[in-house]
Amino acid sequence: MRPARPARGQVLIITAFAMIVLIAIAAIVVDLGFSWMLHRKEVNAVDPASLAAAKWIRDTPASGTKLQAMEKEACFYAQQNGFFVGDVDCTAALLSKDLDVNWPPSSTLSGQYRGNFGYVEVLINASHPSFFGQVFGRSVGWVRSEAVAALTNGTAASGSLMALSDSCTTGVGGGTVSGGARVTIHPASYLPPTTPGGYVNVNATCGTIGNPQACDGGGSSALDIAGNSSLTVPHAYVTGGCAGNGGAGLTCLAGFALPCLDEQAIPIGDALAGLPRPWTPTNNLAGLPYPSCPFLTGPGAKVPSPNIATDPNPCVLDNKFCPTTGSGPTAVTTCTMTPGVYYAGWSVGDGKVQLHLQPGMYVFAGGGILCNSLCSIDDVTGGSGTIPAKITIFSTDGPMCGSSGGGGQCEGPIQFRSSSTAKVILHATDSVSCAAVSPAICPWKGLLIWQDGLVPNPQDIDINGGSVLDLSGTIYAPASYVTINGGNATGASLAIQLISLGWKLTGNATIDMPYDPALFYQLEQQGLVH
Repeated sequence: MRPARPARGQVLIITAFAMIVLIAIAAIVVDLGFSWMLHRKEVNAVDPASLAAAKWIRDTPASGTKLQAMEKEACFYAQQNGFFVGDVDCTAALLSKDLDVNWPPSSTLSGQYRGNFGYVEVLINASHPSFFGQVFGRSVGWVRSEAVAALTNGTAASGSLMALSDSCTTGVGGGTVSGGARVTIHPASYLPPTTPGGYVNVNATCGTIGNPQACDGGGSSALDIAGNSSLTVPHAYVTGGCAGNGGAGLTCLAGFALPCLDEQAIPIGDALAGLPRPWTPTNNLAGLPYPSCPFLTGPGAKVPSPNIATDPNPCVLDNKFCPTTGSGPTAVTTCTMTPGVYYAGWSVGDGKVQLHLQPGMYVFAGGGILCNSLCSIDDVTGGSGTIPAKITIFSTDGPMCGSSGGGGQCEGPIQFRSSSTAKVILHATDSVSCAAVSPAICPWKGLLIWQDGLVPNPQDIDINGGSVLDLSGTIYAPASYVTINGGNATGASLAIQLISLGWKLTGNATIDMPYDPALFYQLEQQGLVH
């Protein structure tokens, strides 16, 4: 028997395959190195370019002139860093979008700043030779870098009604005006009549689009002006379609540019995303007290919930705990409340209950507010219900939420469902009221209601006006749906800025909505933000 012949050439084959793998790894490493170096070079250009462009945000020229000035700034810094050299004014680069200047920011990279006119975005797209990519027929690799700069120091967001959701699912996204509501958004009376701001922004994508500058859609639309309702605005930016009485439901405010509707608009980002919460179960950032629930003493009085961290029961506000004057149909129960943290919220009893709220911040650690029927709300000194309560409401989860028996400390809805002769008069804390009561809450001045959107199960806001509905400040509910019913009031005053997942204005009322940045939460950002 002949001995087996030894195998030959195996080492050569293994070595050949190993060399291919090693060469591929080396090519990838080289490509990644080129990409990293190009990215750093782009960052060195887009950062100063966006900062230089931002200085034009508040300048007086028209929008087109501003954008041209911003593009020149971006071109200068791009060419100073070796990009688009020889391209006069970066004309070709701007046309190809290899240099892109967006005011407001419009790319998906801009995140929360998208669609906000207080910011400008600069992008550079450039290539480098690709070694590994040539295996797949790509001889170059592309790198894109972006920067966003702000010039919004001490100014409010430009919108009055902002719906953040891109969905049109009922009760989740979009903007609706219904029930015969007649809504007019306009600059506050002390401002020039053409002051920019007070815009409507709806991110929902649904609805038919015929003429993108006419409210002529049908069916389920992103902005729906239903029935005989009307909406008068300086401008409306709708990502999807607008439907409204064959186009007659949307009216342009006199003095502003026509047409005042843009469908297929850039979605707006959440301008307040990242705002620090004033209170969490582990951090009382605003330094708030923990007041006891009100209670009466004497025969027939009940012992109230103690308002402590382990109590899942709300403060009950009725004639068993608060003093009552009169009797029968004319009886009025008055509950005077002080600022602070309330575990499991408030439940307002039946009958005519008047809530007098002392100025300051009210945190509801679960439970929210249930204020039904004849519940009125105003300032502690109001008496006749004519003085606004200067408050900030923050609603979130309490420490027992998620534990057995702690459901009452999970975030609850904010419900002011007043009717008949009831009055709701609430204004956000301002510089004077916050400084006089507790300077620690001043970073949140201008916020009227904040429904925390970072909890697992965000709840909605439902405000129903009675004979008087008077609100001012920013209502912020980034993961909740907000309904405001003007009731049958002849004149509901809503000097509000509404930032929510979706919103609905309804009720057979004339609703006046002055855009007054001094009353809203102020965005204090200047410089490079992204």
